[in-house]
Amino acid sequence: MKKTSQFAQLILSMFLMLLTASVAYAKQTKPAQQRIHAAKMAYMADRLQLTPEQSAAFVPVYKNYESDFRAIRAPFVKKYKLDELEEGPGNMTVRQYVEDDLDYQQQIIELKRGYNDRFLKVITSRQLADMYIAEREFKQMLVKRLKNMKQKQQNKQLSK
Repeated sequence: MKKTSQFAQLILSMFLMLLTASVAYAKQTKPAQQRIHAAKMAYMADRLQLTPEQSAAFVPVYKNYESDFRAIRAPFVKKYKLDELEEGPGNMTVRQYVEDDLDYQQQIIELKRGYNDRFLKVITSRQLADMYIAEREFKQMLVKRLKNMKQKQQNKQLSK
């Protein structure tokens, strides 16, 4: 790994720690979402090794992609909360969830296919493949940091 890439990773890690601390103590407000998005875009630019020109063209396309992704995801998330699903005689909630989840996944696949050409106008095919990997990595890092923060809070409460 390049020295500058390691430095960028360190800066990003420090930023994410501060970010997760603020997110852990507050609801996901607009400023928190904006900070998460900024950290994500910094991570993506570093991970994809975007040139300044690529970055300038990539960010607007990616923002539109994220917006369309959220538009598909929001109704599904609103409709279903996994811990509230019930299954029993005559109850179709879980079965309907499975069907709706498949429909949701199909919509996401169609969204990704629709955006591939847009992305390929500003980044290479290798960078596009890495983009999907980088999205998963960023999400995993964020979830891990949030879990660590939650665990630290629980340990702190137990030690009182």
